[in-house]
Amino acid sequence: MTELLQTPPQDIIRGVRPAQRAVNATLQSDGVNLVLDAVSEEEETDLLALVDAGRWDCSLSRRVQHYGHRFAYSTKTCVPVAEPPPPAFTRLAERIRPVCWGADGGRDGDLQCTVNEYLPGQGISPHIDAHAAFGDGLVAVTLGAGCAIRLQRNRRHEAGAPIHTLWLPPRSALVLSGAARYVYTHGIVSRKGDLVDGEWRLRGRRVSLTFRRLPPPGPCACGFPESCDASGTAPKLLPTRLRGSAGGAEPRGCDAKKTVCASRVNIPGG
Repeated sequence: MTELLQTPPQDIIRGVRPAQRAVNATLQSDGVNLVLDAVSEEEETDLLALVDAGRWDCSLSRRVQHYGHRFAYSTKTCVPVAEPPPPAFTRLAERIRPVCWGADGGRDGDLQCTVNEYLPGQGISPHIDAHAAFGDGLVAVTLGAGCAIRLQRNRRHEAGAPIHTLWLPPRSALVLSGAARYVYTHGIVSRKGDLVDGEWRLRGRRVSLTFRRLPPPGPCACGFPESCDASGTAPKLLPTRLRGSAGGAEPRGCDAKKTVCASRVNIPGG
């Protein structure tokens, strides 16, 4: 996809953190890995066509699809869904598996995939995936346009932790394991561009394929009690949109041809 570059408009980029192209030593030691060209251009085209032929859930601020299992926002656990991951997804997960889960992980029934669509201006609040819902290791494959992701150690674990901003180019795969999965928050600031290499890159449509494993039975063994919302001391908070609702509203399905969910989530910082 051709990236649209502009001279950085000072009134827009004031306070925006430049995105780094390389994973620094701190992130590497904590379990962050960025695989470039994880898919080919032809495979990217085929995957996007497969996604666009699927059924979208429009109940969030962005459109999503779930395969194998879906995250239940009211309980912060995973529940089965009828649609298994398509063969093209499982083949991709199998290729990436050694980088994230090793020789035996991420196989068959324990694989879960969530498809997220981000239009320019859309983002997601900094968060840690629920420990009770998913095991160690997650992979986010970027299709379409690139964007910057925000990574920061949980402030309950390390007060004043620095914010890292990493550029996710098209067709790359971001891998989070160990502390990067269990302790770091990850999020995407809601804006229409990112500062990369001193240039303001306008965002386009980004589709993320996020692969996770279901956790093994029993108590969470993450080893990070300050960040653990399953068996540790971290609070189990519902997303803002669900607080105060009776039992927490569950996502509703919608056909891909219906109106795109395009509400915006304003997230401060960069």
